[in-house]
Amino acid sequence: MSSLFSVITPVYNPPQYAFEKCVETVLAQEFKDWEWCLVDDCSTAPWIKTRLNELQALDQRIKVYFRSENGGIVAASNDAISLASGEFVVLLDNDDELHLDALKEVATCIDANPSADYIYSDEDKITEDGKHFDEFVKPNWSPERFLSQNYCSHLSVIRTTLVNQVGRFRNGFDGAQDYDLFLRITEQTKNIVHIPKVLYHWRAVPGSTASANNAKLYAYSAAAKAVDEHLKRRRINAEVSFDEALSLVRVKRRVIAQPKVSIIIPTCGTRKSIFGVDTCLVVNAVESIERKSSYTNFEIIVVVDKGTPQQVITDLETVCPDRLKIIDYDKPFNFSDKCNIGVVNSDAPLVLMLNDDTEVISHDWLETMVGHIADDDVAMVGPLLLFEDGRIQSAGHSNTHSLHNFCAGSSNKDFGHFRMLKLAREVSGLTGACALIKRDVYFEVGGMSEVFPLAFNDCDIAFKFLEHGYRIIWTPNARLFHFESATRPEHVKPSEVKLIMSRWGRKINNDEYCKIH
Repeated sequence: MSSLFSVITPVYNPPQYAFEKCVETVLAQEFKDWEWCLVDDCSTAPWIKTRLNELQALDQRIKVYFRSENGGIVAASNDAISLASGEFVVLLDNDDELHLDALKEVATCIDANPSADYIYSDEDKITEDGKHFDEFVKPNWSPERFLSQNYCSHLSVIRTTLVNQVGRFRNGFDGAQDYDLFLRITEQTKNIVHIPKVLYHWRAVPGSTASANNAKLYAYSAAAKAVDEHLKRRRINAEVSFDEALSLVRVKRRVIAQPKVSIIIPTCGTRKSIFGVDTCLVVNAVESIERKSSYTNFEIIVVVDKGTPQQVITDLETVCPDRLKIIDYDKPFNFSDKCNIGVVNSDAPLVLMLNDDTEVISHDWLETMVGHIADDDVAMVGPLLLFEDGRIQSAGHSNTHSLHNFCAGSSNKDFGHFRMLKLAREVSGLTGACALIKRDVYFEVGGMSEVFPLAFNDCDIAFKFLEHGYRIIWTPNARLFHFESATRPEHVKPSEVKLIMSRWGRKINNDEYCKIH
C-alpha cells in the first residue's frame, strides 16, 4: 500500500551538519505513514553517497537515486517525484528541518479537508547554530498577494496526481521552480488550505535565500517569468517586473476596455482648510477627479443634503460641466442611504463610493482599481489613502484586534518596513471613503445597510461580500488623499458596536488576511 506522504528532497552538496539535522527531523516524525525520496544530483562531497546508502539500508521507507550527471534542482526534483508512490508530495530542501509534528498536522488537516489539493503552513528561519527567528505568520489563501510574493513556500504539500497533471517542475525556472509549480497548481484547483502553525524551519546557511534576499539574484527573473506566464495563461493583460529591493514581483494590469464608472459622492458642502487654504471639500474632490484622472469613462453623482449652499452646486457644475448629476437628499443624515440612492441613480456596471474629503493623487487610480475588479470573483477594490501630511490614513481594514484601518497613522516613509504595504492583496474590508464596487454584486448583497447610518457600514458590506464568496482587493498603486482628521473624536455609538458584533462577531478578531511580514 502506498504511503500518504512522499517527502521529496533533491540533494546537492549540503553542509553535512545541516543535512544530518534534516535527516533527524524526518526520522523523528510522530506520523509514520511516509516515504522519503532522495535524489543526489551528482554531489562532489564524498560523504554524501555513503550517507545516502546508509539511510536507504536503515529504513525501508527511504528511496535513493543517484543521477549520473548534474542536472540542477528541477531535474533532481522531478526524478524524486518519479520515485513517489504517496498520495501527497511534501517538498523539503536538503538543509532545512521539519517540525516534529509537521506530517501529523498535515494529516489532521487532510482528514478535516479531504478534498484539499494544496496545503501550506507557516514557517520560520533557523541559524546555523539552531536558533529560530523571523517567524512568518501567513494569511489564508490570498491569490492576489501570491502574484507578488511566493508566501506559501514552506511547508508545501501537494496532491501527487495534480503535480503530475500540471507537468511537475519546469526547466528555465531555477531559483523560482517551486513558485512556477505552485502558480500552475493554483490554476487547476481552489482546494487550498493554510495550516496556521510553524511546521518548517528554513535554514539560513551562507548563500541561501533564507540568509539574504540577494543571495540568488538569478531567481528574480525566473519569478517574474513564472508570474508573467501564469497571467498569460489566465488571459490577464499585465506588465510584470521584479522589485529587487523588496524581493517582490510587480504586476501592473492593463485596462483595454474602459467600462463606465459611476462615482458616488455624498456631501453637505462642508468647508475645511486643506494645505492652508479654506476649501469646499466636494468641489476640490470633483475638480481633482476631472483634472488628474487619465481614465475618461466616468460620471460623477453628488448626493447633496438639503441646505447645501447653492454656490456649491454652481461651483460643481463649473468644474464638471459634462458628466455631473446632482441628487437632492431631504432626510436625516444616513451615509448608507445616500450611497444607495446614488447607486440607484447611476447606470454604470461599476460604482465608486467616494467621500467628499478626498483628493486624487495618482492619475491612473481608476485604471488600477478597474484592472483588479475585472476578475469575476472580486467585488470591491480600494486604494491607499493618505493624510494631508503624507501618513497612512487607510491601507485596507484589519479585523485582527478591532475594526480599524491597517497601519493608520504610519509614515509613508515607513513602507519599507511593511512589505504588505507594497503589494496588492486580499483584505477583509475597505474604508467606504473610497471603494470601487461591481454594481450587480452591490445589489446582490442588498447594498449598504441603512441600520448603519454613520459607522461600520463599510465593514458590514465588506463582510457581506466575503460571505457571498467574493474577494476584496486593496492596492497601493492607486493613491488619494483623505483629509479626515488624524485626531478625529470617536463618534461610534454603543448601539452601533452592539449591532456590528451581533452580525459579524465571528469575523471580528479573526482576520484571514491581515498578517504583517
